[in-house]
Amino acid sequence: MRHGVKAEAAPVVIAIDIGGTKIRGALIDREANMLASTRRATDASLGASHVLGVIEASIEELKQQVPADTCVCGIGLSSAGVIEPISGLVVSSAPQIPGWAGTPLGAYFGDRFRLPLVADNDANCALVGEIWCGRHGLGANASAVMLTLGTGLGGAVVTNGRLLTGRHYLTGHFGLARMWDRYSQTEVKVEHLVSGTGLGNVYRQIVALPEPLDHPFGGAAVMELVAKGDADASLALKRWCEHLVLQIFNLHWMIDPDVIIIGGGMVDAREHWWPLLEAGLAARGVQAPVAVATMGNDAGVYGAARLVFDRWQSAES
Repeated sequence: MRHGVKAEAAPVVIAIDIGGTKIRGALIDREANMLASTRRATDASLGASHVLGVIEASIEELKQQVPADTCVCGIGLSSAGVIEPISGLVVSSAPQIPGWAGTPLGAYFGDRFRLPLVADNDANCALVGEIWCGRHGLGANASAVMLTLGTGLGGAVVTNGRLLTGRHYLTGHFGLARMWDRYSQTEVKVEHLVSGTGLGNVYRQIVALPEPLDHPFGGAAVMELVAKGDADASLALKRWCEHLVLQIFNLHWMIDPDVIIIGGGMVDAREHWWPLLEAGLAARGVQAPVAVATMGNDAGVYGAARLVFDRWQSAES
């Protein structure tokens, strides 16, 4: 019998999704039932120590709601950045949480709660959650790619039912790959053009705004202009879709997945660009189905929970 798990008790997982603005927590059983949930402000600008305290408080709150006939078999954490899944070390991360890089999540929470802990990149967790609970009709041995179109571009890859992480846990960081921007005639990161911020950058290329292209300018503002019929914004959206189609085309030929799932904040406005995407993919002969993520903000906690159950079941067998 593993420590912390009674033989007669049904296992549940405490899963935490660490976002830039909110920390979402849930208590999830093996049948993917969410038994309890919590939500707290991240207050990321206060730094890593503060965020760790918010996570700890979320875990404590969920522990108080564990049903009497169940027992916690582990803690799952979903976080942005490059995460070493065995130790839970944050190898590197974006600067949204000052001091987050180098944080030993496994050691920190393992010492406090004496429970097995699995931590992974948030896009990895989101894809695992979509495969487990999303409406995609995928089996246990599915192959799938996920793209998350938010402020930046994230992603994840599952092949034959196994999450790919890579030797240095970099698999799926599609936004940091490079592409040639034919309009500026420079080499840029993919997420510089394929993301919410990327849509803003494409728009600024068209209207020749004086700010530097790396100045933050979100896609939401461009989408508002598209909805109003602005010609420059509509052209920017068309070019943005061309960039997105090219990246999906490449993933189709490199990975050949059963499905490519697209999530992130940009999908909320997909009525304006999804037909452009489908037309572009058809013109390039992309055969893999492209689907919208269905789990929303719950994908991360479900995926983090599933990763814990997978490791727990592997240890039990």
